Amino acid sequence: MVILVSEDNETILNFEGASHRLFIEGRGFDFDRLIVNSKGKAELFLPKSDDSLYTYLDFEEPRFVYVISRVGVKDLILQGCRLDEVSGNNCILSFSKLQTEA
Repeated sequence: MVILVSEDNETILNFEGASHRLFIEGRGFDFDRLIVNSKGKAELFLPKSDDSLYTYLDFEEPRFVYVISRVGVKDLILQGCRLDEVSGNNCILSFSKLQTEA
């Protein structure tokens, strides 16, 4: 389920991993929660430290990250996405453009 909250002119999208997956270069990844704000930052909570995700998403090379529902609906695209910080099973992402499909 996607939750849209607007606080002080900042839009926040909250995706739950039970209903969505991340796709980077055609590879799917499970996650617990993804919280995206409209200021170019996102918090990604992983069920475990997923080293294979970090081979597709790193600190330097920007990527497209797709958030797709488990029924196949593309809900969000983060363009120019890269890692800012990794802390255990969680990481902070930065992105240059956010595109919602709804």
